[in-house]
Amino acid sequence: MSRRYIYMTGEVYDRSCFTAILPIMTFTPTILVTAAGGNIGSILVPELAQQEVQLVLPTSNTARLEASLSPAANVSIEEGSIKDPRWVESILKKHRVDTVFLCLTSHDELIVALNFFDAMKRAGTIEHLVYVSACGDFVTGTGLETLMRTQSAMHVIVKATIEQKLKYGDFPWTTTVLGPTLFFTNDLRSKDSMLSESFFDEPLGKAGASRISVPDIALAARNTLLDQTKWAGKKIMLGSLRCYTGTESAALWSKALGREINMEHDAEHYEVAYPQWKRQAFGLDTIMSKAWERDLRLMYEAFGEHGFCMSEAEYQLQVEVLGKQPDDYAQWVQETGSQWK
Repeated sequence: MSRRYIYMTGEVYDRSCFTAILPIMTFTPTILVTAAGGNIGSILVPELAQQEVQLVLPTSNTARLEASLSPAANVSIEEGSIKDPRWVESILKKHRVDTVFLCLTSHDELIVALNFFDAMKRAGTIEHLVYVSACGDFVTGTGLETLMRTQSAMHVIVKATIEQKLKYGDFPWTTTVLGPTLFFTNDLRSKDSMLSESFFDEPLGKAGASRISVPDIALAARNTLLDQTKWAGKKIMLGSLRCYTGTESAALWSKALGREINMEHDAEHYEVAYPQWKRQAFGLDTIMSKAWERDLRLMYEAFGEHGFCMSEAEYQLQVEVLGKQPDDYAQWVQETGSQWK
């Protein structure tokens, strides 16, 4: 199945941020965007659709994605599974895709990514890849050693494995890696507990974590997809220079909501006390959700002890890519809390 649409959404973000960098295109790329209906994709796709590009959107549910689209010539929907490498290879060849935006989050991310790369290589058309990883140095000897010593969460370590493959895999395309920190919108999962129990139920810990808005991730993706030569071979860390501790985040929500918000620092307690939240977040069966609960605990324990932050140089590179300062987490909390009140 193949249909062509232009993306139309009811955005709640400031669209002017996407005018910060408007690269002059010397060719018309054909860009395949995974997770087009997801948090990042639902912002990225309508912005790309306004450029001189051809978009290919793989999806397992055409009807669901179609609900947000209206007909246009530069956007094609292809129904199938990106977990099927033969199907991926076929649509890459069919549309002569030269650019890929790869955003994956699942328990089988490694096998899906490696099969996807093989399909890209066999298609023989790909010139550039933008891959969404996580903030951190995952490829140098020192960086990888630090990660393996301090982090045991599968869904973090898998990003390093994929980055290593991209570095040493001798692939025929250039790559830009995006390294976001903790999303602002992670806090939305604690809305009910904050409003009903005055409790911020995410164990962010005492070392601090940088925060990033989803529109800024989409903006970085758009700019690195459109200006491929400038950002090829680079990893762009995305987030605030300030690292917010759990106590600081709770204090920001207390101010925004006009009530004292408490929080739980201990990740082990969190794993036991809030399994329902995590099962709902990932939509997994009971056994796999238990594995994800432990995986999240391991991640938060590492963040709590070692932090999840970026350097000044990494921050300034991000500003160059975005063409502006990243969105402010404290301001987002204040605005969101005011809406809830």
